[in-house]
Amino acid sequence: MSQHPAYSKPPRKKKKRGCGCFLGVLLLLIGIGAAVYGGSILKELNVVDFTGDDSRLGIAEPEDEVKKSNLGNDGVVNIALFGVDQREGETAFRSDAIMILSVDKPGGKLKLSSIMRDSLVEIEGHGQTKITKAYFYGGPELAVKTLNQNFDLNIREYATVNFKQMADIIDAVGGVEIDISEAERENANNSIREQSLVAGLPADYIESAGLQTLNGTQAVAYARIRYVGNADFERTSRQREVLRKVFDKALDMNPLQYPEFARKFLPTVETSLDLGDILSLADVMLKKPALEDVRFPTNADLIGNGSITVNGENCLNLDLESTSEKLHAFIYEDIDPTTDADRRSNGQKASDGASN
Repeated sequence: MSQHPAYSKPPRKKKKRGCGCFLGVLLLLIGIGAAVYGGSILKELNVVDFTGDDSRLGIAEPEDEVKKSNLGNDGVVNIALFGVDQREGETAFRSDAIMILSVDKPGGKLKLSSIMRDSLVEIEGHGQTKITKAYFYGGPELAVKTLNQNFDLNIREYATVNFKQMADIIDAVGGVEIDISEAERENANNSIREQSLVAGLPADYIESAGLQTLNGTQAVAYARIRYVGNADFERTSRQREVLRKVFDKALDMNPLQYPEFARKFLPTVETSLDLGDILSLADVMLKKPALEDVRFPTNADLIGNGSITVNGENCLNLDLESTSEKLHAFIYEDIDPTTDADRRSNGQKASDGASN
């Protein structure tokens, strides 16, 4: 397996808390629900005030016209998606899952760019550190600003979901079929045990390895696995795998099922998108677009073996300029930078497509 061994197994100083990131499908179904049923169901959506000042979001004036698009205009719209593991009583927390949903209106496509949480970036006011900390230091505004400043993006909208409610979303589509290894099963069951203790509920363990339908609790635990295989490389791959399967099942649902489905998940979403914003994206959502996904940085964008220690923490050392170029090529030019080396690091077969 092609890995970056110095980074592949971070020190176990402290147990990490992850988040199965199923965020893109939430926005998709919100859009479908809005277009089909109007705004009545969306009253339960937790819309928050968010700055409209580009300077506060770290957005520079782009030279390329295609990159100037925002909600309401034709072009590509980028939306930040954050998955957080907020525990009761906590007011500050990291974004353990970070993705960029790109809605390509002219192309009728959806693209999901997964940013590895330990990527070393510059966070304004806090120096160089892991990108996951931006949400802790300054909430969604600083997290969006950090993405924009480090990757030369124009993100103006976001959605945040607490992973604890994601199990309900997966259960609402009937679970997802996953081929799980014995090592993954054991690790996932450890997570299930932890969450059951926190919630005061019986543990719903995965009884055996192999191809099977996982329920919401089990699928979230599977997507949180970090210390099986190639650390966060495979972890983000698991997250995207579950997301694709939820996405496919949700789009295959009978439209009559959408209202009840929406009622279950809308209260769990915090977002800057209001009804008008969502309706502006509905045309693409209703066409049942393909979902393409890529992990960033790619293996080729890692510096040395991909590992660097900053302030005592093991970070992912990447070439930001090269990563930004490939990210832009994926979002705006339909160029998938994934190689066989990336697929092996993700735990996929070399012949597997990045989005399949």
